[in-house]
Amino acid sequence: MNYQRDAFIKKLTEKANNDRNVVVLSADFGAPMLDEYIDRHPDQFFHLGISEQNMIDVAIGMASQGKKVFAYAMAPFVVLRCAEQHKLAAIMNSPITTIVAGVGLGYANAGPTHYATEDLGVCMGLTGSHIYSISDPNMASNAAEYLIQNPKFSFVRLDRDPCENIDGAANIDFDRGFRELSGGQAIAVVSHGYILQRIYRLLEENPILKNKLTLIDLFRSKPVSSEFLKVVKSFNKILIIDEQIQSSSLGTFLLPQILSENSSIDVRALHLAEEFMFGNTGRNNLLAEAGLSDSRILHEISDLLGQ
Repeated sequence: MNYQRDAFIKKLTEKANNDRNVVVLSADFGAPMLDEYIDRHPDQFFHLGISEQNMIDVAIGMASQGKKVFAYAMAPFVVLRCAEQHKLAAIMNSPITTIVAGVGLGYANAGPTHYATEDLGVCMGLTGSHIYSISDPNMASNAAEYLIQNPKFSFVRLDRDPCENIDGAANIDFDRGFRELSGGQAIAVVSHGYILQRIYRLLEENPILKNKLTLIDLFRSKPVSSEFLKVVKSFNKILIIDEQIQSSSLGTFLLPQILSENSSIDVRALHLAEEFMFGNTGRNNLLAEAGLSDSRILHEISDLLGQ
């Protein structure tokens, strides 16, 4: 298993060898691969201390001078604490990439101050934002390369836990914004990030279910591509699952777009309960308590299939 953050920073490290404009900012946040990046490119790294808001201001200024800026910090602080700074970046159409580390309940047992269960909604609300929710290390590496080549006002949402690469999904088209991981026609299941990984592994263990549905990894949730909407609207039954509270969930943002032309589609959404979680029982137990257990996901899929 590998870490998404290390795969992302490793690609930045490689590309910075030949591109002096690649710079990384950190708000007192580290990673093993970041240490290697700093060793190899000390002049292309800036430590801003525990000051996420200032880091985004610095990122905007550096981007205005032609730098390809990647600002790295913990999800709840670099998104929610910096909402006003990101709004200024949006107004200026500043091509900065914010690396949002540890989304959802990634920092399990650290308590509600460290959970990012509403970060997607904040990012979605920013005009002109591009949002990528990473599902495996290979996608993280591809995302880094893509954003070096195509700088834009973007958020890259990384999971904290190590994970396997998803088999057979090496080619990732970031302009398309989604990938189909199975080809059944009965229903479509849409997700991204950590929950997508969980669903994928559950279906690997349940091949009969897997063969009946199309699992869609919507890794670019904004802007949603017209091709994704065309594909998903071809299904009569759709299940959307996300590790966010309802007001910030993927389902809340997708439902109006999916139902705009055909209100008869059976669309269901699973998300976290809209409440703060204080337990110290681990991520999977917290997910189960909030309504996203493996059994609940499988039940909803089976129910849509009429089983």
